[in-house]
Amino acid sequence: MALGYGYLLGLLATTILLRLMDWLMIPMTFSLPVIVLGMTTGLILWRRQHFLRWPCLNQTTEKSQSFWARVLWVLLLIWLAVRLLNLVLEVIWLPLYPWDAWSTWMVRPQAWLEWKRLVPFSDAQAWLADTTGMTYHIEAWRYPLTVSLIALWSALAAGQWHEATVNLAWWGCGLALAFGFYGQARLWGATALTALIFTWLLLSLPLLDAHIALAGYADLWLATVFGLAAISLMHWIRFRDYQQGILALSLGLFCPTIKLEGTVWALLLLIAALAAWLPKRHFIGLTGIAVIAIIALFSAGGWSASIPGLGDLQITTSLIKIPGLGEFPLVYWNSWQAIVDSGFVLDNWHLLFYLVPIVFLLALWQIRHAERPDLPTTTLLVTLLLLAFFILFFFTAAGQWAKDFTSLNRIMLHFVPAILFWMLTVFVPPRQSDQSSLAV
Repeated sequence: MALGYGYLLGLLATTILLRLMDWLMIPMTFSLPVIVLGMTTGLILWRRQHFLRWPCLNQTTEKSQSFWARVLWVLLLIWLAVRLLNLVLEVIWLPLYPWDAWSTWMVRPQAWLEWKRLVPFSDAQAWLADTTGMTYHIEAWRYPLTVSLIALWSALAAGQWHEATVNLAWWGCGLALAFGFYGQARLWGATALTALIFTWLLLSLPLLDAHIALAGYADLWLATVFGLAAISLMHWIRFRDYQQGILALSLGLFCPTIKLEGTVWALLLLIAALAAWLPKRHFIGLTGIAVIAIIALFSAGGWSASIPGLGDLQITTSLIKIPGLGEFPLVYWNSWQAIVDSGFVLDNWHLLFYLVPIVFLLALWQIRHAERPDLPTTTLLVTLLLLAFFILFFFTAAGQWAKDFTSLNRIMLHFVPAILFWMLTVFVPPRQSDQSSLAV
């Protein structure tokens, strides 16, 4: 868990340091962030006895595992190691893959590497009007910078633009997702074999592997950041561990810096956190007020306001305009065929979405008959994810992306790690809370 979350948080912290260096007019170098992060790591290791304390695992349960369970664990680990070796060779051998990687995410870091500073990317008019030669233009110039800054960091480490080196960060992201997922499964209470089986289910998904091998897209990063944030939130909901809450908050705040839709996904985490934190009657009351307000808003024909420094916020029966996210015309799209094909027919997700409705029924049965205070809220989170997906592809212009399969599965990729961990929590009861802990 420390390796997975540490890799991710370390890279995200590096992007903040790169922004700070640019703001202070310091030329981009690889060494300065390394020194800062190294000193921070040293401080944490020095003071580790005073924080970062996690519950002990049940060693008695582990010793009772059968010989064949241990053999299967080793075989699965070898299988995953071979798969990861295959993926790292793909990353090294393949050149940068086209479309978004070429047009957006990897264009900016190449310019920044040459200038050793974050030269701006602006709209076409600003680019044409610039006389200094330091303003660049791409079609998606408004997209967040974090993923491009991660690529820049890798290029600074190599000292030049070398695609095999830059793309290795994507393989590291996939590995971090696997480590974080496995570690959190163990902390939840899963045995070593069960935790590895679910990690194997995650790493065997074809679309996830494709985004590791064909490096250069932002979706793998958002899936990892949002997924590990949601997993930490599930732990906080069950155990009220403040350290897990800090992890969920930290990663959740980074979601909007990776892709624009990350803002909406972070709000879904906030709703689930409120559902866990507020008394049940208060949350139901707030939900009812929100529903009534939305109905009244649309009945009145909509609402608009100007937010200083951000722009116009507009909500009508035909359009939603949110500053920083863009405009979303509201129109019904019949996307059922594309979604059925993607989830149940094509080779994107194996049998994952055949299992989702079955696990939902099992979760509802447990909510009704078992003492699982965490399960209603974690199931609400997964329901919100699926509801957001439904609204996006059935009632906004994104429905066109579903019909031509351009981003349907990439959006679903953002939710898959969280959904799979929720499925684990349905099958695996949480560990018994106790006061014993182990310094990490």
